[in-house]
Amino acid sequence: MPPNQTDFAALTNAAASAALDAYDLPEPVDLRPIRLLNNAVYSVTTGDGSRFALRVHRPRGRPAQHTLAELTFLDAVHRQLAREGVRVPAPVVTSDGALSVSVELPQDAGTLWHCDLLTWVDGDVRRPGEGLGPSGVRELGRAHAQLHLASESFTPPAGFAVPHWDADALFTERSPYRPGPIDAFLSGEDRTDFDRVAELTAKVFADLGTGSEAFGLVHMDFILGNCHTVRTAHGWSIGVLDFDELGYGHFLYDLAPVMGNLSDYPHLRRLRASYLDGYRSVRPLPIELEAHLPVLMAARHAAQCLWAAGLVHSNGSADVDTADHIAYRMWEVRRCLAMR
Repeated sequence: MPPNQTDFAALTNAAASAALDAYDLPEPVDLRPIRLLNNAVYSVTTGDGSRFALRVHRPRGRPAQHTLAELTFLDAVHRQLAREGVRVPAPVVTSDGALSVSVELPQDAGTLWHCDLLTWVDGDVRRPGEGLGPSGVRELGRAHAQLHLASESFTPPAGFAVPHWDADALFTERSPYRPGPIDAFLSGEDRTDFDRVAELTAKVFADLGTGSEAFGLVHMDFILGNCHTVRTAHGWSIGVLDFDELGYGHFLYDLAPVMGNLSDYPHLRRLRASYLDGYRSVRPLPIELEAHLPVLMAARHAAQCLWAAGLVHSNGSADVDTADHIAYRMWEVRRCLAMR
């Protein structure tokens, strides 16, 4: 039986402390929790002033092979992206050269907790009206396109395993979120709208096809909250983190999460134009594809219903009320569809 939320937090704390033994870090090492959601994330500060992020992954959540593939990708592309002014976390190897470490706790015998250490991505989360205007939004679009270029140039090694974010993964119980049945969380109207979005999205995906210009490795959670920005004398410096959902999907769909963010603010058209202009300054994006964005924004919100349901099946989170979260997401689904 899965532990309750309090016990789960205590177990992640114990796993985090044990995982640090695998790294050669200058003493003293200060370990502090940041959040407990998809995984447990800790801030690690070492004796020489360096800072890192330690992640402890839910044993019943994301498969270890998906995490290893994410780390392999980041290890391969972080220098390329840095040259283009985009900062992403880089994996820190253990004392024996591994990208991650597995921990078994005496108080949780038989369960392996996989953990990894990443370089810290400095910056602040900014939003329109709170220090982020059209010029900053344009830089976010440019950074997003740089990620997609890095994806296109990346050659996966043997055994590289990540989710394929097709319509089944987004809308059915076969989702990597491992949601289990979600009908208990959906009203009759919700179910109708959910199925409608699934049908529309499947058609968009079929129209886009799976050629290399349309389909590849995508971040899947590129939102304002995962962008750490720093304003410098030379302009914006963009940091992007939280590659937990890295997988194969449509590049256009990867724009949907941040487009949904921007739709919450006044001057949406100006912000959206700035974002897409920044993206197009790096990578082609045919203008006719913009017509698909409202459906894909709705799809993102519908897929997050499965994410919320999946948390219930992997120890939950005190920060998420599943029923309220799904009600909010379905309201957003209807709002996005009305933009068509």
